[in-house]
Amino acid sequence: MINSTSALSEKIRSRFAYLVLAYEKNTQLIRLLKVIRSASPDAIILLHFDAKYEAPDPSHLDALGVELVEPRTSVMWGDISHVTAVLNSLEYALQRFTFEWMSVISGQDYPVRPLATIERELSCSRFDAYVRADPVSEYRSRYYLRYLSLPNLRIAHRIPLRIRRFFKQAKIQINKRQSLFRFEGGLRGTPFKLGVPRLRTPFSEKFVCYKGSDWFTLSFQAAGYLAEYSRENASVLEYYRHTIIPSESYFQTVLYNAGQLKVCNDNRRFILWDTANLAHPVVLASQHVEEIVQSNKDFARKFDAKVDAGPINRLDEIVVQAAF
Repeated sequence: MINSTSALSEKIRSRFAYLVLAYEKNTQLIRLLKVIRSASPDAIILLHFDAKYEAPDPSHLDALGVELVEPRTSVMWGDISHVTAVLNSLEYALQRFTFEWMSVISGQDYPVRPLATIERELSCSRFDAYVRADPVSEYRSRYYLRYLSLPNLRIAHRIPLRIRRFFKQAKIQINKRQSLFRFEGGLRGTPFKLGVPRLRTPFSEKFVCYKGSDWFTLSFQAAGYLAEYSRENASVLEYYRHTIIPSESYFQTVLYNAGQLKVCNDNRRFILWDTANLAHPVVLASQHVEEIVQSNKDFARKFDAKVDAGPINRLDEIVVQAAF
């Protein structure tokens, strides 16, 4: 276990870290990095940029004091690569810095309150991590089956829409009418996967499976625990490699089963979910501004300045101006 007290005593204890996971080099990402730097001049800012894409100009990152995490991971939605990107980033941070707290956010997040206020609250917190999660119930099929990727048909886009809709409905009906195996995937360019029963799982009464949000805030001790657990329990990480959306269960399961950590079931994030499609959060717009501000959360997501820059402009007034 990393000795957080002795490690922090060697450096300034008041430093905070912000880990940003992104894949688009757009003005919104740079704006987010700028607002974090303006609102928290001494913060450690880490950027993990998807390896599938060319990284931002190093000179632009250097000007903002942003560290580009290396090596970078090629991230695909819904598979183990998201977990790998976060774990690699934690290792990168723990080897180079000490910090009291780290907030893990995406390039489409934005602060809701002044960072000085957030950091002051965290410094006085009685918790070791803020992670929203609950024991798995309705999502058991995601994490109790072993998923095998099916061949990815390169001509799938040529199949008539009515036939694709037929197969989609057939998949739903097959999953509803039996529990022996399950078809998943096919979203956001991911391959279809077949889930089959496992002979054993790592879960038990003493190691409960959790599912929740993959955006969270960690103390130095919690970040160190996650990194060390992952190194020493490779079989658990390998198990999650063959699940669906492991980033919504791996971190949560490890942290909530860590007896020495006190975890708060609140990720301090404002997120609205599309009731018609719970796989996607709503893109926040001007009509959501008051609800966002009144939420008293740390960050909100997700924003798209190309759709509506109003919310970000309003939050700039709260977050940036309050820093001066």
